Amino acid sequence: MNRPVQRLIIAVLALVLVVSVGAVGISSLTGSNPGDEKQGEQPSAANPDDRPTADPADQPPKPELPRPEEPAGLTEQTSEGAQAILTYLLESYTYMMTTGDTSVWEDSVDPNCQVCTTFLSNAQLLNDQGGYLVDGEFDVRSTGFSGTGEPPATGQVVADFTQEASIIVDDPNFQASPVDEVSGQLIAQVAWDGSRWRVTDMSIAPGPGGGASDAGGASDAGGTGVADGAGDAG
Repeated sequence: MNRPVQRLIIAVLALVLVVSVGAVGISSLTGSNPGDEKQGEQPSAANPDDRPTADPADQPPKPELPRPEEPAGLTEQTSEGAQAILTYLLESYTYMMTTGDTSVWEDSVDPNCQVCTTFLSNAQLLNDQGGYLVDGEFDVRSTGFSGTGEPPATGQVVADFTQEASIIVDDPNFQASPVDEVSGQLIAQVAWDGSRWRVTDMSIAPGPGGGASDAGGASDAGGTGVADGAGDAG
């Protein structure tokens, strides 16, 4: 395989936003450390993280999921429409990562949103490798919006969410990786493009201590364009 799966981070939303994509191997999810190989034993070029192999027949079955329907609010220039775009992205995430169908996000994110395009690239690469996500559905508990203009043309949406535990099969020939349930707050910058709302940036809100969740700013997100000052969200 030309693109080693070990360099791919396909995980819960929080991981994509706060971990440098490509800088940490899949070993970070399994708890192993690439530097812990026994002296004199080097992993093969085909398996640089020395991951346990697996029989594809023993992997969790790939779920068959229906394509989520877009809510009508995405094309309404209202605060409710702005909130609907972020809810839709979260609720269609598992479908995209399971099926590789990136069209559910492509029309709802700005092409210049680097965090968003990272998701799209990861979903496509995961699908190209025969991988998929099992479970990991998002429950959006509440959303809020603060915007500019009347009707609003730009603004910020804050969503409180929980993502259920999941399993990542990034390559059927390697051991799948479990991911724990995660809860948090997502902040998205949104803009009206004349016909629908689009997400222009996303970040994880700071934790209770005031610091950003685990990593925080754009520099810690692998240059993914996470907005500075995300903690200013109301």
